[in-house]
Amino acid sequence: MRRLNRKKTLSLVKELDAFPKVPESYVETSASGGTVYQDTWMKYEYEVDKDFSSKLRINIDITVAMKCQYVGADVLDLAETMVASADGLVYEPTVFDLSPQQKEWQRMLQLIQSRLQEEHSLQDVIFKSAFKSASTALPPREDDSSQSPDACRIHGHLYVNKVAGNFHITVG
Repeated sequence: MRRLNRKKTLSLVKELDAFPKVPESYVETSASGGTVYQDTWMKYEYEVDKDFSSKLRINIDITVAMKCQYVGADVLDLAETMVASADGLVYEPTVFDLSPQQKEWQRMLQLIQSRLQEEHSLQDVIFKSAFKSASTALPPREDDSSQSPDACRIHGHLYVNKVAGNFHITVG
């Protein structure tokens, strides 16, 4: 009796088809087969930039533990050309300490960095799985009106010449 039930179950499973069949009139057979794309990989390529006349855009997002009225930022390159900081940079008053949610995000990021240093082969796994679902940007601060801004967030972009230079955050 048990063997009979097993045969019925096996035949039922064989008949079960979760994928609907395409009508024969829609199918065109060929001698070549199909391909299945299963995985991605990162390929890094580098080449020399031959365009010296164009500018390089640098994105900046820095928080300094000083009020915005006392802070300035500029860039001085090897040609001693000063890049105007007022064009693309925004000075935003903020609180210097991280919120509890931001501290948790920082701990997670530090854990990922330490694992990458220990196990270099984990890089592909982390980039493919963790960073797809988790946000890589610092979460915004929850509104807490009890703290007054004690720092300055400098963010935005600068266009600089394609030569070595220094980015300065200065008092004043």
